[in-house]
Amino acid sequence: MTITLALAAFLALGAAQSQAKPQVGRTHLVGYPGHWKLLVPLKLDLHASGAEATGRIRIKLPGGTWNRRWSAVPHAGETKSGDRRARFTFRLGVGIRDGVARRILRNRARARVSTSFSYVTPGSGEKVTGPSLSQVGIWRAGPRVCETPARRVLGARKPVVRIPLPVCGRKLNWRIVDPAGRGSATIASDALEYKPAGRPGSDDLTLEGRIRGKAVVRETVHLRLVLKDPANTSVIAFGDSVTAGFGYFGATGKQMTIGQLYDCKPGDTTLNDACSSNSYNRNSSVGATPNYLPDYGLSRNISWAAQWANEYGITNYRNYAVTGSAPTDWLPNGQFHSTLETIQSRNPDYILMTLGANPLLSDVLFGVDNMKCALESDLFGDFRTCVLDAFESVDLDGNMKAIFTELVENTTSRIVVMEYPISVPSSAIAYSAKQLEMMGRLLNQVIGAEAAVVSTSRIVQIAPPRFNVGIDMEPLYPATYSCSFVGYKVDGPSVQSTPTQDELELAHPLSFCPGPAIGKPWVISGDTGIHPSTVGYSEMASQVPAPGS
Repeated sequence: MTITLALAAFLALGAAQSQAKPQVGRTHLVGYPGHWKLLVPLKLDLHASGAEATGRIRIKLPGGTWNRRWSAVPHAGETKSGDRRARFTFRLGVGIRDGVARRILRNRARARVSTSFSYVTPGSGEKVTGPSLSQVGIWRAGPRVCETPARRVLGARKPVVRIPLPVCGRKLNWRIVDPAGRGSATIASDALEYKPAGRPGSDDLTLEGRIRGKAVVRETVHLRLVLKDPANTSVIAFGDSVTAGFGYFGATGKQMTIGQLYDCKPGDTTLNDACSSNSYNRNSSVGATPNYLPDYGLSRNISWAAQWANEYGITNYRNYAVTGSAPTDWLPNGQFHSTLETIQSRNPDYILMTLGANPLLSDVLFGVDNMKCALESDLFGDFRTCVLDAFESVDLDGNMKAIFTELVENTTSRIVVMEYPISVPSSAIAYSAKQLEMMGRLLNQVIGAEAAVVSTSRIVQIAPPRFNVGIDMEPLYPATYSCSFVGYKVDGPSVQSTPTQDELELAHPLSFCPGPAIGKPWVISGDTGIHPSTVGYSEMASQVPAPGS
């Protein structure tokens, strides 16, 4: 919260959930002369999206046997923020020659098929072996049954790329019904011709397959434009709840409710990363250590770190962030220092982090013991001094400098530090919105100053877009926007949580400007309005430069 302030105050745990075994469906024949393929449906857990998969298919036919080894990258289709799917089906197309297809068509009832496959989970590198399947008979699929278009990674400066059209049960006439957003595409012969344009990132377009003028199927082609090869780009994230994506259960992608807050609130000393997007844990009192997802929450696409990696097709990704953790937890003698040493030993291309709000800011939400002097202070006088004194009491600057120094000395990584956004939780009744913004501003300044002392070439601090409050926040931010019938000015349409907006409207009935202008709030409600939502994280991720830029 920019305050993410509130950030500190949570940590959650949960019991690991068992993973379903991958499945392989019955093989069918699709295509037409010159474009025959065997269609093999793979049903996988969501975290296998982007996995490196290999397999073998073997067909025994009268008069001979046909074998083929294949490799592919199964994906779950459109990358969704806060994806709640448990599994996805990837329809793999394995090319065969016309002669083999004719033999299958003549002997389809007697053909015997055996398939096997395995994949390596992104992030953890765990090898998972799928079940073997034996079947008798290969039947030609109907026209609506198509292979899943491969997700393509393209060089952003490559002029024109030809992408084969999906092969289906019958030959279809394809047309583009939802054009690409970043590039231009046309259909020529049996291929899609795509010309990249604009900055790197994701780009999707939708194709419609037609028979005799009637639409029978739609398929989406997923593209990633990159400056640096994502297969050779490694990313590790660490820090506190803003990097961990607190408020979302990693096992399901669902958002925490206010009734689950007590179980999710971080413990006082031992932290297990409960109720965070990179973790299986669902209760902060169960288990003493984080229980990370196999892909560290990459496929859930919730935290700003995961959304940034997904935007550029990076699968070599790990998120070791722990909700509730403070800088001292990552320093020598801290409970997560060994994890920081692991990060350094891996020496990734990028280290992403948000850290420093804990432990003081939990008091902002649930008490005033450490900052009670701020309650009646002048915003730019005693208040500022009080907040900085509180930071000094926990040696915020010294601890952050020590972490930055350790990372710079022991890695060659590019270190990206995300600032805390503004959030005004409804639970922080002792402080005004302006006081909360000032606290967050001072926090970001202290962290940024220490990063600059250590290295201006290796460490970059990224500011998120403004999380508008919807009231007059001057002198901290200019009031230039109005949705009031009497002309009162505010900082912009509020993107704060729903309960916070309800309270702000009661307190400022004539001037409050609800929002967001488009989409859902940028802050979740289940923690009283502290941590970013998937929409808020997406806005934060959008500020981080593309890899290699």
